[in-house]
Amino acid sequence: MLATGRHGGWAWLAVRDRGPGIAAEHQERVFDRFWRGPDVGSGRDRGTGLGLAIVRQVVESHGGGVRVHSEPDAGATFVLWLPLRAAGAVERTPKPPALDPLAAPTPT
Repeated sequence: MLATGRHGGWAWLAVRDRGPGIAAEHQERVFDRFWRGPDVGSGRDRGTGLGLAIVRQVVESHGGGVRVHSEPDAGATFVLWLPLRAAGAVERTPKPPALDPLAAPTPT
């Protein structure tokens, strides 16, 4: 699933998969260069561990951030946050939000 939107002074792009999810202790490591999860497939489909590190570097070079939201057996959502730059000042939080824009709203 792919979705886009705005929140405050930020634009976001979210990508959600239906894979096995990412354990909490591995979520920050997925952005490290050459790191591959312990349960990633074997052989030629393993990849190099560079894709998400490159994404983070490009997004951060534009003043944004990347977040991962995941639970085991529930897939993962990666959200790219980029600052909106319009004519004039844009009010926004100094850091990208930590929320998952695709998550169901919590009941009040």
